[in-house]
Amino acid sequence: MFDKLKKLVDADSISGYEESIQDVLTQMLKKHVDEIRIDKMGNVIARKGKGSPVIMFAAHMDEIGLIVKYIDKEGFIFFDKIGGWDERILPTKKVLVHGSKGPVPGVIGSKPPHIQDKDESKKPVKLKDMFIDIGAKNEDDVKKAGISVGDFITRQGSVDRLLGERVTGRGFDNRVGCLVMTEIAKRSDKFKGTAYFVGTVKEEIGLIGVRGSAFSINPDVLVALDTSIAGDVPGISKPEVPLTIYDGPALDIKDAMSIIHPKVKKWVKETAEKNKIKLQFDVMSGGATDASVTPTIREGIPSGALNVPVRYIHTPIEVADMKTVENAVKLGVKMLESAHKYF
Repeated sequence: MFDKLKKLVDADSISGYEESIQDVLTQMLKKHVDEIRIDKMGNVIARKGKGSPVIMFAAHMDEIGLIVKYIDKEGFIFFDKIGGWDERILPTKKVLVHGSKGPVPGVIGSKPPHIQDKDESKKPVKLKDMFIDIGAKNEDDVKKAGISVGDFITRQGSVDRLLGERVTGRGFDNRVGCLVMTEIAKRSDKFKGTAYFVGTVKEEIGLIGVRGSAFSINPDVLVALDTSIAGDVPGISKPEVPLTIYDGPALDIKDAMSIIHPKVKKWVKETAEKNKIKLQFDVMSGGATDASVTPTIREGIPSGALNVPVRYIHTPIEVADMKTVENAVKLGVKMLESAHKYF
């Protein structure tokens, strides 16, 4: 699965610009489903099987990024955020600016600490004081490179193996969820009813894509496949974030917008127990998934989220455990096989 994860991550696709990941996800799914299409919003919708119950898996395809806001006369590019960033990590990062002539590498610069006054040195650099340097001598160089206001910007960062089953890279939120979904589709042949595998758009900027796709499909139950915060690092206490990256996928019981449907909780918990698959439980004060809004669609869709815990989420160096990814896949397959008993 490592090679598939790398291929998904390498498809630069921030919220609103998901064309690259649409193509990759479509290629990964089409051999394992009966029908596949892309809807008006850009969601990839794949169907397998027929009849009841109707189960929908949703994995958002987009990632956080940046967007060109202004280009000054000296050729420096000022930008705004797309999605939830911790601005403190941005200075010194390598980026790609996706202009009309293809991606252009650049670096995020700011005022050097050597010449900051005492007050400046004690505070994180603000977004308005950061800029991207692509090596241009002036504004004309930037335009000749095909870059203009409104072009999107992605983080640079490779997918690499760490020790054991651990991997690191950018965009694991939510390329990991996309990987889990493609593997469930590939391995699921013995189930009753209809399974939909949906890659959704614009999750990071308001859970947008799932609203229309879930309304159209109107499933009996929806499971978002996403990532969550792993707290097994120095500085985070167990009561604060109890999840680890190695104790299995996590069932999202509560987030900032919703609480899991009781039938979904029972289904996932009992399926994990029966098949002896490790399962963690996540009670979040902040954050949300595609499953957070679908209880409000139509008459209400019973929903829940199955997440892979990831360290350093929303950075270029996210860390996941591939054994946990594998267990998320196994659980998803078994959930699909048992869904007719619950819905």
